[in-house]
Amino acid sequence: MEHFTPEQFTDFLSKIETLKSVPRHCMTAAGVQESVAAHSWRVSLMAYLLKDELGDIDTDKVIRMCLIHDLGEAVTGDIPTFEKTSEHESAEDQALDKLLTSLPEPLYAELKDLLTEMKALQTKEAIVYKALDKLEAVIQHNESDISTWLPLEYDLQKTYAAQIVKGYPFLEGLQEIAVAKTNEKIAAATAAEPASKPSDESSAGQVSSQTAKAAAKQEKKQQKAQAKQEARTAHKAKRSAVWQERRKELSILTHLFTLVMLFSFVILAIDQVGVYGFLGVWLFIALMAASVAVLIAGVIRVSKQKRGGILITVSVAGILLCAAWFIYLFFAQGSGIGPLPN
Repeated sequence: MEHFTPEQFTDFLSKIETLKSVPRHCMTAAGVQESVAAHSWRVSLMAYLLKDELGDIDTDKVIRMCLIHDLGEAVTGDIPTFEKTSEHESAEDQALDKLLTSLPEPLYAELKDLLTEMKALQTKEAIVYKALDKLEAVIQHNESDISTWLPLEYDLQKTYAAQIVKGYPFLEGLQEIAVAKTNEKIAAATAAEPASKPSDESSAGQVSSQTAKAAAKQEKKQQKAQAKQEARTAHKAKRSAVWQERRKELSILTHLFTLVMLFSFVILAIDQVGVYGFLGVWLFIALMAASVAVLIAGVIRVSKQKRGGILITVSVAGILLCAAWFIYLFFAQGSGIGPLPN
């Protein structure tokens, strides 16, 4: 089985570290803009805490789904659900697949199967994960200041998770409590509006002019933060592409140098010992040295729990072949019948 190397692992961590800084369309109770990583953490924690409340559910699978559901946003950034299109979803899927290809093959296959299940929403685990994802967003909005809400979120708060929770009594209870708190929050904001405001404009679902201005200001701030994050991600991708190009150039130069050195070795060896001496002795010495080097490489890979059986098999075969040839030369030359001149 293929395993992580330390370099692979740290490289993948660096790629998803971006999620700690990718802003979501929501503020915390303390007035700090929420990050994608913070949202994913609390959704995963919700799944674990409810392990005895949801009946016959594979909680470990739900937790895994919650942990990975927004990994693609490390590349694309967060797009609010009311703005997300099918093109956005397709771009996020492609970005996520490209991100996961850097993982060991067994882990990549496992996560791809998990993501396919999540997208289909046909299993109990996928439905529960999606319900928790939506409920966490609703709960977080209830915890934020209502001045940061957009007008459309006054109704969205009540409907966002309403359908997905059906059939799971505890989740239905969470939805009911969330809606009740949303109504309380809206009522409190409405009551705080100036008394001189006409009564026909004071409905619970309408935003005051002050609230609308604050929401617009907050949205502008979020857009600016997202644009900054996208620019940072683009710069990082460009720098990575340049480095990949440099590595290709270095690889080509290394191969050319190796070929020149090998050609020089062949010319010098033939000049010193002749064609027969080169083919009969020096070629096999070089093959023996290469076989030993490959054997060492195979042993190192096996010690790191990586596949190295083919390397070891080929190298041992090369060593045995060379050894047999040298033994033949020794006895053949001693009896005067060897292929090389005495």
